[in-house]
Amino acid sequence: MFRSASFAAFVSLTLIPLLLAGCGQTGAPLPPSLQLPEVVSDLGAIRIGNKVDLKWTMPRRTTDKLLLKGPQPVHICRHIGDGPCLTVADASFPPEKPVTYEDNLPADLATGAPQLLAYSVDILSRRGRSAGASNYAYTAAGLAPPPFVDARAHVQADGVVLQWQPAPLSGDANKVNMQRTLLSTPPKQENQSKSPLGLSSASIVKSQTLTVHLPPGSDPGQALDPDADFDQHYSYTLTRTQSITVGGKTVELLGPPSPEIFVDTKDIFPPAAPTGLAAVAAPREGAIDLSWTPNTEKDLAGYAVYRREATGRPLRISDASKTLGSPAFHDQTASTGREYTYSVTAIDHDGNESKPSSEATETLPPRP
Repeated sequence: MFRSASFAAFVSLTLIPLLLAGCGQTGAPLPPSLQLPEVVSDLGAIRIGNKVDLKWTMPRRTTDKLLLKGPQPVHICRHIGDGPCLTVADASFPPEKPVTYEDNLPADLATGAPQLLAYSVDILSRRGRSAGASNYAYTAAGLAPPPFVDARAHVQADGVVLQWQPAPLSGDANKVNMQRTLLSTPPKQENQSKSPLGLSSASIVKSQTLTVHLPPGSDPGQALDPDADFDQHYSYTLTRTQSITVGGKTVELLGPPSPEIFVDTKDIFPPAAPTGLAAVAAPREGAIDLSWTPNTEKDLAGYAVYRREATGRPLRISDASKTLGSPAFHDQTASTGREYTYSVTAIDHDGNESKPSSEATETLPPRP
């Protein structure tokens, strides 16, 4: 009995350290993090004049999903065709932020024949190591589209005309981008519009870019913006754009933007004169009825009716304090047996009045 009890106690004391040694084990230890930032995948490049604007988003984490802290070193490369990396800059930027960087091209890349340019960025660890280069962003070296000279604007009945001195252009795929910015506050209008194309105030866009494709190898020196609203204050900036294919890639080259052009679109343009005026006597009512073809201007406010007798001048017989909303008028002031000659004008919301319509003559006979 004594030996059995002693042996059991020995076994128990021996197993306790072994069991304690096995508690809390989680497997093999993890390797240390290399702290390599994730690779950039949204690098973009656009050539404007003699510089290239680069844009990308800095990564938030390392390749093993640890959060990056503090500014991260960035190596920016420029490649000519399939050539090696030519260092543009070594800089640093905070993680998870959009980045814009400007590469001013050297003189030999800003002139001459087009060459394919490819850009890439490497986000480096503290030890100068990278998980890999970003995607390639392409543009081209060579001569960019020329700047605008004597850019100006004026208003006409069908919109705003932008003008500049024509310049020789290479290639066939040239266009002009017109960035229009509304600087004034559009008036509130109900079912009305001062736009040549009939845009309502609800559809007015604060800033918009309109594109005009130029004829192949030609620069007309002007373009029309038909969407501008009357009675507003705008600014315009013009940019030439050329599309070229080089090194198997099709890219766009932008010329330098024009100086800002300011224009007030004051409406000084009257509507067209009404047409189709007809006068018909209504003897039972002791009146003469007038009707005409409706005007189609989007900024039309209404009409005014004029009447003259044989030796007199035209006098307005419709209410002078407001315009007629419909293309018809009932003249109850006509006297029996007199001949009257009528004309009609159209009036817009700025008070611009058209020329008189063709005349219509009628005599009111006695009541039956």
